[in-house]
Amino acid sequence: MPISILRLLASVLSLALIVSTSATAEPKLEMHRVGVNVDDGAGWYPAVSTKGSFSVLLPIPFNDFTTRDPGTGEVSHVVGGKSSEGIKFTAVELPVTARTPVDLAAIPKSVSSNPANKVSDVSRNTKDDVDNLSFSVANSATAAHFRYIRMKGTLYILTIDCPNAYRDVVAEKKEKFFGSFKLKGKS
Repeated sequence: MPISILRLLASVLSLALIVSTSATAEPKLEMHRVGVNVDDGAGWYPAVSTKGSFSVLLPIPFNDFTTRDPGTGEVSHVVGGKSSEGIKFTAVELPVTARTPVDLAAIPKSVSSNPANKVSDVSRNTKDDVDNLSFSVANSATAAHFRYIRMKGTLYILTIDCPNAYRDVVAEKKEKFFGSFKLKGKS
């Protein structure tokens, strides 16, 4: 049974993309909104994180929640959804911690160390103390696209994960989803 690319990446980074865990206690989940189904008229759902500092556009209805790890006190803000076809769109805001890679270039290198994964479309740029990394990963069962945005003290991770049968559908939505990321109060 193939390992989900998101799970592989989470173990590589020691970061949970959706919910952080602690050895001592389960994370506390604060659900802000469930199944938000209000689109912009063009089939995209404006997702403004209730307690996070970001917004994105999602092509599917979404949930909006915050997790707090009682062991570390770390807080993650998440908006994301999963379609009936198994396509997942997620945007996460995490604090930069000692577990966060100092060099984002290490992430696709770590993922590609598994021979089952094919990493492609690696793109990285840094401007005004903002480090951006994007890449894609495919294996025999799934495909995924990632965008990392590291700013002072905060890491934002945008992900798309899908069964291979929906790669073309996802490819049509990737740029709009990734390009829609905004910090609250910024245009």
